[in-house]
Amino acid sequence: MKPVILLTGLCVLALAGCATKPVQPEAVPVDVAPVEALQPTAKPAELSAAEQLSSGQSTTIETSQGSIEITPTVVDMAERDNAEAVAEDSAAQYHDPLQGWNRAMFGFNHQAYTYALFPLVKGYEYVLPAAVRSKVGNAFDNIREPLSLLNNLAAGEVKDAGTNLGRFLINSTVGLLGLFDPATAWFELPAAKQSLADTLASYSVGPGPYLVLPILGQNNVRGSTSVVSEVLLDPLRHVSSPPDTYYLQGVDAIDSFTDRVRVYETLYQQAEDPYLYFRNQFIQGVKRDDAFNQQPK
Repeated sequence: MKPVILLTGLCVLALAGCATKPVQPEAVPVDVAPVEALQPTAKPAELSAAEQLSSGQSTTIETSQGSIEITPTVVDMAERDNAEAVAEDSAAQYHDPLQGWNRAMFGFNHQAYTYALFPLVKGYEYVLPAAVRSKVGNAFDNIREPLSLLNNLAAGEVKDAGTNLGRFLINSTVGLLGLFDPATAWFELPAAKQSLADTLASYSVGPGPYLVLPILGQNNVRGSTSVVSEVLLDPLRHVSSPPDTYYLQGVDAIDSFTDRVRVYETLYQQAEDPYLYFRNQFIQGVKRDDAFNQQPK
């Protein structure tokens, strides 16, 4: 009978433990910018990657190329001197005058990406190993150094312009036409990229309305000037002739998408309204960069 008595006692203890109300951990307030609110009862492990990024948390996305960790920098989208604007939802705070066009282009781009561009990118990744793709990316970055040099001069960044010149000369010779980056590895000359949009921002030119461009994706009016300038001054047009120029530009476009395809696919699937999600993340990035560039150097 003793085993029966012992077993009965264990059962009573187990039932008593199950009936005990668990102690709830103390809620810790988190001060984040006014982005889309999350349910307070949601646990971090239950949040999607899009929700974690929207709440200012870091997230990790698993891809066939490995884990990609994304750490957002959240900037308040509201004007802090406008109490009413601060209290509103972030999606309502931003005035989107081109939303009709933008949503149409966003939908068109998603279809083009899904059925045309992304299959090409994945085929490109399948054919070329990561080590080779990195060298291709280095070569295209090196070709753009003269554009960065001109834009840095226009912005009055003489030191950065000198860095562009040094990097271009070193990587074009010692680096075998830019396939390697000895300027960074051996001479400690880090990249000093500068676009026309960056130059305009340095002169306090505002970004203008959010704008989604066909195929090229999200941008704004200020950023679109970089698209125009890079088309007109594309160095590939000066080192090759059609149709080779078009082939090189195509490879450049596909290569530039290799690091973004799977992140885009994951976040698009998880976002409640993909257009608003990507729009707000883009605007956050622009505000972050403008705030950084306005800091005294």
